Amino acid sequence: MKAASPGLRVALFLGAYFAANAINAFMPLWFADRGLSAGAIGQVLAAASLLRVLAGPGWGTAADRIGRRRPVLIAAAASAAVMALLYLPLSGFLPLLVVAAGQGIAASAVNPLADSLALALAREGRMEYGPVRSVGSATYMVATAAAGWVLTAAGSWLVPWLLALSYGSAAALAPFLPEAATPPAAPRAWAGLALFRLPGFRLAVAATALIQGAHAAYYGFAALLWRSQGFSDRTIGLLIAEGIVVEILLFARGRRLVARLGPAGLTACAAAASVLRWTVIATTPPLGVLAVVQVLHAATFAMQHLSAMMVLTRVVPPERAATAQALHAALGYGAPTGLMMLLAGALYARGGGLAFLAMAVAGGAALLLVRPLARAVPTRPG
Repeated sequence: MKAASPGLRVALFLGAYFAANAINAFMPLWFADRGLSAGAIGQVLAAASLLRVLAGPGWGTAADRIGRRRPVLIAAAASAAVMALLYLPLSGFLPLLVVAAGQGIAASAVNPLADSLALALAREGRMEYGPVRSVGSATYMVATAAAGWVLTAAGSWLVPWLLALSYGSAAALAPFLPEAATPPAAPRAWAGLALFRLPGFRLAVAATALIQGAHAAYYGFAALLWRSQGFSDRTIGLLIAEGIVVEILLFARGRRLVARLGPAGLTACAAAASVLRWTVIATTPPLGVLAVVQVLHAATFAMQHLSAMMVLTRVVPPERAATAQALHAALGYGAPTGLMMLLAGALYARGGGLAFLAMAVAGGAALLLVRPLARAVPTRPG
């Protein structure tokens, strides 16, 4: 395994982790079969999400302090697998809440530290970030389809087992991950908060919060909206899969476009696409229009993700890279998506698809950050 290229080893690890992410989406079915009400399920998921936001930066700081990400990834993935198995004998709100919270804490380390490692290896010229990251998206799509088929045939009792298998696979692959040549960070109080003194870092987190947070209505209510329009679940699945496919294509084949646009250009495209995509979806258009607008997922999600990764690579000192990734994940993805989900839920209950207009406003607001971002971030790494 260690004879394999660094890119392949990171890609395999990301594949296992993104499979776990896909399976995690089916946990509400298992909770419901254990007798939890919809309100209780929401509270369990909210607690897990909140703790992911709070715990993530601590994992990043630990990785920076020892100058290695691999031991932290091993511990986090193994802990998440154990937590998945702990679900099996349990029932009742409080025990399930405790385990979900523990798993949220463990899993919060994996994505930002894996991204940090991949970017560090790319900076050293040992792999290319986009194609490797595309493996995660592809695995997520395949795992979602496969898990849906398996669970339909066998029942939701399999969900914790599949989750443990996926996280366990990530833990088994983690010892083979390459390490980047990153020096340990000197002990420093509030080192993470000091990163906000960097204008580029602040702007990247803010842009991600607005643009990625604006996906909340899509993740939570697009399927419900499209079903209300009379589309079958199969059609809805194909629409969602289309968005993931174009995301994969940009990650895998968009290197020249990404390099040409740079961080500010990518954020500008993502923000403009947010306005168009969410406004069109709010009007409940016919299927043909939806099929066209779903192509914009490559802009609203993937372009902003790549913009932020470029910013972090260029403005954050290498010894603080893991902390920066963890903070970006928590404050750019986790907290804003959770808050926007609450807003989207309230708006959808009152106005249906009009909730997407609020997402268009949020994503479009990131256009105000494009010019400051262009001034704050070097046009080339270094």
